[in-house]
Amino acid sequence: MQILRSEREYTGKASVLALGTFDGVHIGHAALIRCAHGIAADLGADCVVCTFDRHPLSVLHPERAPAQLTTLEEKCAKFAALGADYALVRAFTPELAAQSAEAYLTALVQNMRAVAVVVGENHRFGFHGQGDARLIGEMGAKMDFAAVIVPPVYDEGELVSSTLIRRLLSSGQRERAERLLSIHAPTENRPSPP
Repeated sequence: MQILRSEREYTGKASVLALGTFDGVHIGHAALIRCAHGIAADLGADCVVCTFDRHPLSVLHPERAPAQLTTLEEKCAKFAALGADYALVRAFTPELAAQSAEAYLTALVQNMRAVAVVVGENHRFGFHGQGDARLIGEMGAKMDFAAVIVPPVYDEGELVSSTLIRRLLSSGQRERAERLLSIHAPTENRPSPP
């Protein structure tokens, strides 16, 4: 897997983008990346996981930034294990945070020659998190890329999230937390590519 620091470095063919902060790369993230990989394989495109070099809150609200669940190197190793051809690791800066959701997504899709964008249904992006799954769907229709919204993954009836994993770790439930952080763990619901 090749690591890019800017979408302008991409020289591959058409791409399928998996967007997210991917804090920890838990089983929900793994389901999303597997979905993107499957679509890329079907379309003969590259699977590109797009993330940031740090948690956005560490720039926007440092006092509220959560503890890191995995290092950037560990995240990239998980991306590679899940079949990503590239990881686009953007520096999260105040300038990037100030970009409108439309401008951010347009530049990403055009520079990466994206034929599909895969996100979780709760994914937010752009200035003040104004971009969401609905906007990706609208822009996909205008820009001719497939918008694929992956449903959340549940474990023991709870939504799998980095917040849940931090709660489990702080309450001493390390075994369950580690299972949720295992990209090979079974899930209650695995989305399939469209």
